[in-house]
Amino acid sequence: MFKKIPVSLLLLTLAGGCAQDAKKATASQAATIQWNAARAGVMANLGKDQYESGNFEKGRQSVDQAMRLDPENASIRVLSARVAIEQGQLELAEKELRLARQFDPKNADADYLSGVVYQRWQKLDNAYEFYSHASDKAPANISYLMAKSEMLVAVDRAPEALKLLQEKVVYFEHSAAIRDAVGQLLVGQKKYAAGAEMLRQASVLTPDDLTMKEHLGIALYYAGEYEDAATVLGRLVKEENYTRRSDLHATLGESLCELGKYREARESFEVATRLDPGTAGLWLGLGKNALQLGDFRRAELALTKAVALDPTSSESNLLMGYLRLRQGKLPEALAAFQKSGSAEAVDTLSLCMSGYVLEKLGRSDEAVQYYGKALKRNPNDELATKLMAGLQLNE
Repeated sequence: MFKKIPVSLLLLTLAGGCAQDAKKATASQAATIQWNAARAGVMANLGKDQYESGNFEKGRQSVDQAMRLDPENASIRVLSARVAIEQGQLELAEKELRLARQFDPKNADADYLSGVVYQRWQKLDNAYEFYSHASDKAPANISYLMAKSEMLVAVDRAPEALKLLQEKVVYFEHSAAIRDAVGQLLVGQKKYAAGAEMLRQASVLTPDDLTMKEHLGIALYYAGEYEDAATVLGRLVKEENYTRRSDLHATLGESLCELGKYREARESFEVATRLDPGTAGLWLGLGKNALQLGDFRRAELALTKAVALDPTSSESNLLMGYLRLRQGKLPEALAAFQKSGSAEAVDTLSLCMSGYVLEKLGRSDEAVQYYGKALKRNPNDELATKLMAGLQLNE
């Protein structure tokens, strides 16, 4: 006969069997999770390749499969958000990014992309906050820093953006982008020499980047470094993508004028006016240059065009007055000078020239009035003082 098995031993045996089954189940689940994670990684990589090649529909399908296999993977959620942004599905993108931050609070990409979403929604303060979080989490990522500074500029906090970037210039010692941004901000604050120097450094770091050459050339002109400006801009306008930039041809012309190279400057202004005949400032530059060369015919054609395009331009009317004065056409010169000096904010030169022409016309009493107006606006005006004193002496 079989001996009776103690109940305690039976329970122990059963418990051991259950534990063994539980271990097998746990091991099986872990293996399944690992297998799914591996498959999700493959699908995510495929989706990334499709996203980067611009095949967003296929990319979405691959990413959705990856998320079903590994739903708490923050990196896959971020990739899903990238695809959604490209497809214009901003609400979906932000939903995925919130989940990504939930699964991985340290994920800087999730904050950066939320900044992109809110920037597209024109919620710039929110975008700035997200870019700041991204930059704080990944301080070595210059893209996050640049996005943060761009938002500061966008919300009219350019001085803060400049300070932020200047503090990081040494840290990113090989970055042309940060130097380009600092240089442009300095130029925007009219610190032209410092801006030009920073842009020169950017250009040295990326000698083939023509955009940075453009920024440098403009900064050099405003900094009064006309020789270097002419060199940079002269080379730039020969490049295929810049040959039709009327503004750069005009700035080159202005630089050459400052160097006394008026004939070379004339060629630049002529190119600029051919490219953009509807801009008064370009004709003004050509007219000013023609006056320097004593080419009154060309000056008259150019200044007439400038005045026609912008009748209220003080400078165009002032130069037209000079032209008429040199042609001996005093009544026409007076009309141009008076038109130039009609604005309250205009400088005193037009008033002085109106008085000078009136004096030439023998209308001294009226001339005194114009000199008086000029001195009222600027009691220390040297030209007005000299003309007034000369008139009084003659009387």
